[in-house]
Amino acid sequence: MTPLAAHPLFEPFTDPRSGVTSYLLRNVVAPVQQSFYYTQPSLSADEKWLWLMVAWPPSPSRSLAAVSLDPCNPVIHHFPQAQFPTALPLIAPDGGVWFGSGASIYKMTLDGETTKVFTLPDRFIAGRRLDRLATHLSLSSNRQFLLLDGAIGAGWFVGTAHLATGEFHLIREFDTHHNHALFSPTDSTLFTIARDKQCHPVSGKFSHHNKRTFLMDTANTRYHCVNEQFKCAPFRGACHEWWSADGHICYIDYETGAYEYDIHSGLTQHIWQEPLCHAHCSSNRRFWCADESPYKWREQPCKVLLFDRLTGQRFEVQSGMPMPDGDYWATRNTYHIDPHPQISPRDNYIVYTATSETRITVALAEIEHIVQKSCTY
Repeated sequence: MTPLAAHPLFEPFTDPRSGVTSYLLRNVVAPVQQSFYYTQPSLSADEKWLWLMVAWPPSPSRSLAAVSLDPCNPVIHHFPQAQFPTALPLIAPDGGVWFGSGASIYKMTLDGETTKVFTLPDRFIAGRRLDRLATHLSLSSNRQFLLLDGAIGAGWFVGTAHLATGEFHLIREFDTHHNHALFSPTDSTLFTIARDKQCHPVSGKFSHHNKRTFLMDTANTRYHCVNEQFKCAPFRGACHEWWSADGHICYIDYETGAYEYDIHSGLTQHIWQEPLCHAHCSSNRRFWCADESPYKWREQPCKVLLFDRLTGQRFEVQSGMPMPDGDYWATRNTYHIDPHPQISPRDNYIVYTATSETRITVALAEIEHIVQKSCTY
């Protein structure tokens, strides 16, 4: 594990309540520096590189940057060509990154070489406006396909992009908002997809979903809600799902906490019992991290938490991050400034977006350090 205390591009921030130290990336690239969405690792598989999203308000555009975590080689690269208005990025197994722009997906290496790998066919677009190619790109377990969950015209779709051939396979179209699709990490035919609230693109009529997370397959023979016991309403019910490394579906209920669903037995287990928002877990599902809650930021500071399911201990990584300065809701809606904590691929760090020190940047906290502090709340 990289000793970040010696890294010149990171500075320590110790939480005044818990005593936990996070390492904040200095704002050397941009005023806004964000970690990837919590379902997408922000660290490379070997944990040698940190990828991040950067922005310069008030422009809504974001682009990619990468930081070497080696304190003896503290380089940082900015890639202004890598903007991703239609699909949030995903780190590739070889250390490069995929991202979506317009109707296409691009692959970029660490030296900035960029190649188009897929374009949604004109015959499918058929003159319709493409608002989203994918919420966040997801790779099949056999590494052959990227999963697309797009918004087009007045509807939505889910399909796959074949990385070797560029072929598009349409799985299903929807007349209600579906997003946040994620391939299973253990079965290349299975994926989850979420229903979400929607505003009709023509009438503006608002409607809210009442069920959240569905298990589907690429043959379009399955469409099963895994958490229908938690009926959805604004900031209530099931939300924010992800796959564990061994193929369990994990998700949050806003009011009661974190759950995991066994796709084989159909059994659900309540893992972490308290109100939570976004969450993630380690590869062995022992450690779980979460934020609580950026949706309540106007009323109270936001926390970043760690939970050890083996011991039942709960740790505060950040006991009260302040709301970003300025017009928070405009900033949050433009860049989606939530902590979105995630546990790194080798289970060494919690990675999240911090608003500490009245700025917005990426933070890393060492899990071993958090547990050793033993300041539980």
